[in-house]
Amino acid sequence: MAQKPTTSGAQTAGVLLKTVPKEQQLAIARGLIVNLTSEFDVAAASVAVELVADGSDSTLRNDLLDVLKSRIEHGSPDQVVSLLAGSPELLDRLVKLAGKHLDHSTTTSTAVDSIDVASETTEPDEQTGLGRVEPDGQDAISSTLLQWLRFTKIAISSGHPLQEGDEKDLFTSALKSLNNTNRPAALAARDVVFLLISSAAAQQNLEVVQTTIASLITARDAKLQQTLGYALWMRLLAASDGIDLSRLDLSDDSYWEPLLSGLRNGDAERRKMSLDILKQSVALAIEQGQIRAVARIESGKLI
Repeated sequence: MAQKPTTSGAQTAGVLLKTVPKEQQLAIARGLIVNLTSEFDVAAASVAVELVADGSDSTLRNDLLDVLKSRIEHGSPDQVVSLLAGSPELLDRLVKLAGKHLDHSTTTSTAVDSIDVASETTEPDEQTGLGRVEPDGQDAISSTLLQWLRFTKIAISSGHPLQEGDEKDLFTSALKSLNNTNRPAALAARDVVFLLISSAAAQQNLEVVQTTIASLITARDAKLQQTLGYALWMRLLAASDGIDLSRLDLSDDSYWEPLLSGLRNGDAERRKMSLDILKQSVALAIEQGQIRAVARIESGKLI
């Protein structure tokens, strides 16, 4: 559960904003931020947020964001979202960074197996501050990815509105992260994808969603990914309020074959999910008047 900023911190900031000249406010904020880099304190952070929220000193604002990024990556994303509840602009900046971090972490995690152990680490990325992680840092990559996914989930769940570009970046990066072999990271990615499955980003990237589903359910020796693939398929069919499901080509045998394969060859869990999706898909095909697709299944021509 997200922690609330301390009342004393908010009261202190209020007094400073009303009684202390701006230059002194910034000097106080500067001192607080320096201290926060070595020892984090929620009350002090709450005061610093209030003092730099207007963006009048971009350097101080960026220094504070660096402190908050560190808190996210060290396992306190809920605390950060709570601290920024009254500062949507600062939260929005971290949301933008989340998209970049997720994309970087996902790309690095995917590529890390092909990197030679002796390869040198590159300079950190200017926007994210992340450099390439060595292969023996796979756990660190997954840990960073997990915390940014948790931050994203909490920020979205808090009701923070996402800008169109940020929504797309977060959604597509979370889709990629479903392939992560680290179970907590993959499940956190699932939570973000499910939160955004009815969004404009999902509608605009429907083909990517379908490609991701196909990739997941056909993953070899990866039961978690297969399960996530079927779960995503079910969630997609349930998102008719935000997704134009008429864009799904139910007349194509490739839509039905994985379901029938799951019924024939899957374990109990996979057979159940395949059957549930098959029922929803048949109902959708009938609703859309795609009788031929239904007839082919009922006649057994795809079996």
